[in-house]
Amino acid sequence: MIEFDPKTLEASLVQNSKVFLKLWKKGCGPCKMSEPAVTRLEATWSKEVVFGQICISDYPEMLEIAGTEILPVFFAFHQHRLAGKLEGFKGIKNLEDFLESNFGPKPESL
Repeated sequence: MIEFDPKTLEASLVQNSKVFLKLWKKGCGPCKMSEPAVTRLEATWSKEVVFGQICISDYPEMLEIAGTEILPVFFAFHQHRLAGKLEGFKGIKNLEDFLESNFGPKPESL
């Protein structure tokens, strides 16, 4: 997963048609719990979707931009626009459904 800062996120949104973003905070239990699920989904979706994250401990202004205080918070950007937002970690199935609803069917495994 790419470690974005606000500028590299903006550049990625311009360069890539599908971007998954996770906002997290150091010391956040649910943020840490979501890591294996996001890693597993990235392995499946990485040919179609760029996966990245921003730590709000380093960039606190991102939480205000996100419009939430619930962490982690996930965003799907499609064709350079916000397509979806998911607050909190509720398991891998919930994240997978979020990806499919914003980016289309799950890619076929090789």
